[in-house]
Amino acid sequence: MDMSKMTSGVPMVRIDGAKVRNLREAKGLTQLFLATSVEVTTDTISRWENKRYPTIKKENGLKLAEALEVELEEILESTRQEEAQPASGEQPAVDFPPASGEESDGHLAEESAPEPAPPAAKPPSRKKFAAAGILLLALLIFLVWWFYPVSEQFTITASRLLPKHAVAGQPFPVAIHVASNSTASLSLIVRESLPEGASLLSAVPAYSDYDAKAEEVKWLRKIDGSQVFAYMVKVAQPDGPAAFSGKVALPKGAGQQIDVSGDSVVQISPFHWADANADGRISDEEILTVYDEFSDIKGLAINIDQVEEIWLGSGYVWNAEKKRFEVLP
Repeated sequence: MDMSKMTSGVPMVRIDGAKVRNLREAKGLTQLFLATSVEVTTDTISRWENKRYPTIKKENGLKLAEALEVELEEILESTRQEEAQPASGEQPAVDFPPASGEESDGHLAEESAPEPAPPAAKPPSRKKFAAAGILLLALLIFLVWWFYPVSEQFTITASRLLPKHAVAGQPFPVAIHVASNSTASLSLIVRESLPEGASLLSAVPAYSDYDAKAEEVKWLRKIDGSQVFAYMVKVAQPDGPAAFSGKVALPKGAGQQIDVSGDSVVQISPFHWADANADGRISDEEILTVYDEFSDIKGLAINIDQVEEIWLGSGYVWNAEKKRFEVLP
């Protein structure tokens, strides 16, 4: 029976909500993760799992199966072909053979001598059995290769870009570059732990969750090749090192996680974040680095005018009393 139906020209399938829920829980996935992968709401995932909406678009069914890392057929509702039964009160017709020595029209049949038995067939040789076995094994290997292809092997990297210096209470940018050589879209979760006393000001793309008390920001996204996760933050501590840490969680390989590498510590001191060598000025090389690393991140609230103003001057000093940078002529 074809499990797909047509509704106004749109292919539909019937999914088994219990199978979906069991697969999701077995892989440690959340309804929010499935909702993001299929591009629906968490309420919709809940209705599917509770069989309120058993019939869904085939397109969504394929996305759901991909997020659960199974074939579409494994989440469809099982169906059985009902056996045909005779109508009530009717008896199936039975054809009785004519009695021995009679034809079907009632006349006596002429007796005839029994025909000789055919010669016994030769049993197949062992060579034929071996050839048939090899052929069957080759067919089985081909079917396994065709219907169950080997999972794609891919690598993924995550690296943080962090200024070397920042002033206490002043915003500075952070960027996490995530890249993969996967040929397909890849769903992942980026978790970033902020230093004690840090405050998240903005993020690009928009974060999925920010726990100010735990000082942790999370993104749940699907990427194609690479993605930059950037944010503006400020640290309240007066001086000293402020440490950042993060992880990227992947659905493939249950519980697989990688650490975010790269820069992890910013020194809280009276130097502008773009002043990499903390010499009290922003050089040509330093402002070009700012443009190379952050200018393409649209929507990140960097005060680029302030950076250019300091670059055009002969230097700068941090006025702690007025809480601002003063540019030297």
